[in-house]
Amino acid sequence: MKTSVLVALLLVLTLTAGTAAAQQAPFNEVGVTMGHWHIASKDVEANKKLFLAMGGKLYTPGGNPLIMFPGVLINLNLGNEKGEGGTQGSVVNHVGFIVNNVQQRVAQWKAAGVRVLPGNNNRLDQAFVETPDGVRIEILEDKTQSMPVRNEHVHFFLPENEIPKAQAWYAKTFGGKPGTRNNGPVVDLPGVQLRFNKADAKQAPTRGRVLGIREEDPGGRYQAR
Repeated sequence: MKTSVLVALLLVLTLTAGTAAAQQAPFNEVGVTMGHWHIASKDVEANKKLFLAMGGKLYTPGGNPLIMFPGVLINLNLGNEKGEGGTQGSVVNHVGFIVNNVQQRVAQWKAAGVRVLPGNNNRLDQAFVETPDGVRIEILEDKTQSMPVRNEHVHFFLPENEIPKAQAWYAKTFGGKPGTRNNGPVVDLPGVQLRFNKADAKQAPTRGRVLGIREEDPGGRYQAR
């Protein structure tokens, strides 16, 4: 059985539209690939405007607005649920896109009305965008990629002793490949890399927030909506 997942922001969307499905990475050996983000937005139109300005494509299956980027679909509502609190300060600190040229994309997005925040220490190969509801998106650069923008990662901030457990759980449960990036633990899944950082303070669970976790792990560490 093939399942589309966004880490434990579990993605349970199965697409039949060929154009959208073609944007997903191939399923791995256990039938898992990156699927979608689910945003419990208070302002669907404002979020739609932002993601379209960043290069996303709009689809409305059944009248429900979906924004597609290579490697991910973004569902802009969760029924009548409205989330409280952005990603910073929660277990899922941010998500990430990668672009072929950060400075070119930043100039393009700013011209389209997107508020773009500078990279850490004014890095030119990094930037940040925050949605109106507070979903933080890190923008990184890969000058070798052919497309302007694509989905890349999800970044968890966890207590230090929980990181090895989380890495092992995601690798085992979803057939991911554990490894490291810049000496930090990661799990690679089709279409997304899960990254784990030590949290300096206790982070809030994602239940009830704008970008929420959709599934619990067996130990109940990551709460579901």
